[in-house]
Amino acid sequence: MTYSGIFKSMMLVASFTVLAYCKPSDPEPDVFVEREDALSIAQVRAFTASSVPTRIRITDAGKEGVFKLDQTDHTSTDNMGITLVTIKGYRYKREFTGSANGYWFGITESDDDIGPELQVAITATDDITIPDGTYTQITNANLRSNLTLRANPGKAIIRLPKSHVSLGALVSATDPNASLDNVMIDGLSWVVSSQEVGNYGTISIDGPSVSNLTIQNCNGDDSAAKDSTNWLTLKIQAGRTASNIIVRNNTVQAKRMACEIFNHDNFNVYAGKNIVVSGNTFYNCHFGISLSGPLDQLTVDNNYIKNCSLFGIEIAGAAQHVTITNNKFEGVFDKFLEGSNDGGGNGSIVGGMVISGNSTVGLCTGGIQLFNGGTVQFTKNVLKMTGMIELFSSTAGGTFTDNVIESSATKAIICDNSPNNTFANNTISNKTNAVNQATFLAYGSKATNNVLTGNKLIQGVGGKPYDAVLGASCKASMNYDGAGNPIP
Repeated sequence: MTYSGIFKSMMLVASFTVLAYCKPSDPEPDVFVEREDALSIAQVRAFTASSVPTRIRITDAGKEGVFKLDQTDHTSTDNMGITLVTIKGYRYKREFTGSANGYWFGITESDDDIGPELQVAITATDDITIPDGTYTQITNANLRSNLTLRANPGKAIIRLPKSHVSLGALVSATDPNASLDNVMIDGLSWVVSSQEVGNYGTISIDGPSVSNLTIQNCNGDDSAAKDSTNWLTLKIQAGRTASNIIVRNNTVQAKRMACEIFNHDNFNVYAGKNIVVSGNTFYNCHFGISLSGPLDQLTVDNNYIKNCSLFGIEIAGAAQHVTITNNKFEGVFDKFLEGSNDGGGNGSIVGGMVISGNSTVGLCTGGIQLFNGGTVQFTKNVLKMTGMIELFSSTAGGTFTDNVIESSATKAIICDNSPNNTFANNTISNKTNAVNQATFLAYGSKATNNVLTGNKLIQGVGGKPYDAVLGASCKASMNYDGAGNPIP
């Protein structure tokens, strides 16, 4: 080999040596170390060190807690509350028991819209507590199954300045699997001041099938709103169902309806079952409670209903197996009780509607209408009212016993083409009316075979204690007047 060839070979070897020497070395692999580092949330997210702690103690005020490294999770998003993700993609999960704190997710009083943060929290965990405070919400959050959303009653107030809706479940009717199951809303309060007209209410459920829904210990106030819809809306869409619905111990003012649950899109199908509305205070509404459409097993118990311009309690259209008990009515209504049981119009539901133990507070403006009440059982109610009790044709074969009915209308009770009802052991009075027609009146050719026995009938000026007109009939025996004298 020539000298020049040897020189070229030596230079080539030297070049390879230099290149080999200059090549970057492979990075050292990250090492997972059993230790606990104290870091802020921002420091966790920016963490790049190769020595990776298996636990981290968060130091941010109000969000303190221990997060544990989950080496198997490579997909969860960073929601700040219970999952933190480092810049390298490591995921730390909060260790906690019980309910998650909404503050962990950024739900704060200073936020101008907690809606997005509330949605993140609802997506992230099954049980959330909203801390005491006053919040602002503009965009609604969507409910999901297996969720509990809670607060200390009256201590967590959500103001709605631009929207009526706080919590919604609005699902396309084309989704055959849409459902909302096992949900509890407990202790939240809302103040609506929106000037917009909405289609729904503060809690709006329209679309999914619903089961095991409880709404309790909440408050609602829309006195500052120009326009408002409902506080609670639950609509059962065509092909969907609702069962085991409980609305209890809530205090609500709603300019339209405090509680509306309806099934208008499933003709002749009892798609809503086992609905309980109890222990609530509903006031200054158009409707306090409205349960409407083919619904089965309705219990409306121990509610306090005040000043509802239309109806206090409305049971409308094809409901069956209805129990209305121990409710109190106060103030001004059109009708404080509007009842319609078995909307087929034939009164065939066995037992009919049960109305028992209800009362008025002082003199109540308004009265009672019962359409399609079936063989209604109307017992032990104490009612002082300006209006009357009106029974219509498909309220037939009912029993009215042990009631105290004081009316200032021209008639205290009228059976308007309503037959075969029995009135026994009641006190029925329209004494304060200056132009009495009849304290009890059977009216129309279908109002036959109504029976009055053992009642105290206290009539107003003129008129009769009882009468039957236009083909009606009434069988009366052993009734007596206010002084205890028998009425012939």
